[in-house]
Amino acid sequence: MRIAICDDEKRICAILAEKVGKICADAEIMTYTSGEGLLNVDDLPDILLLDIKMPGISGMDVAKTLRDRDWRKILIFITGEEDQVFNSFDLHAFHFLVKPVADEKLKEVLDNAVKELERSVPITQKQEKYIDIQSGTSHIRVNLSQLMYAEVYDRKTILHMKNENIEYYGQLSALEGLVGKDFYRVHRSYLVNMKYVERYDRTSVMLQGGDSIPIARREYDGFLKAYMKYSRRRMDA
Repeated sequence: MRIAICDDEKRICAILAEKVGKICADAEIMTYTSGEGLLNVDDLPDILLLDIKMPGISGMDVAKTLRDRDWRKILIFITGEEDQVFNSFDLHAFHFLVKPVADEKLKEVLDNAVKELERSVPITQKQEKYIDIQSGTSHIRVNLSQLMYAEVYDRKTILHMKNENIEYYGQLSALEGLVGKDFYRVHRSYLVNMKYVERYDRTSVMLQGGDSIPIARREYDGFLKAYMKYSRRRMDA
């Protein structure tokens, strides 16, 4: 869960970030001191605490721009002027916090925001799982639902994603321990996401997109059982 705080006063950003971090210990907290800075980020937050009155782009204009971009997550306005509340009904704010923000009120609003966020997340998105890897000098967060298969080649593990390939130094056995039961090690060099299996026989698995992955003879029976269990889970979901 990502929570952003946008206030032109650095001191208020720091204070709120500390308080929010204690209330939502597992959240990633980001702070911005201008609307421009917030609007330029690629990964928007799940919950946004947004000051209304800021120099440059106001909080109202930031919120309107985000809504125009189809951002539908939780918006919490922070204001020092209560009459500002009436100017923002069409922006579908979840709540308003009046400065100075009381600790008890902040906790109450955030707890309710998290509950609302959990209710609004689609089941399929809740089930998505991520892993973090290092590829060269880059730290990459990998969405496992987009990983079609992984292979070992020349001491590297290659992740074949739906739209790209990612290479990194790491053992396939270590990856196998992270990905969960929707994946199966069909060969010592290949780990397959059963979500993308189109057909299979005793020698190979054909994946969506046309890649053919060899099945080791000793792994066929295990793969067949794992794929049947996977199919039952999908039907029961």
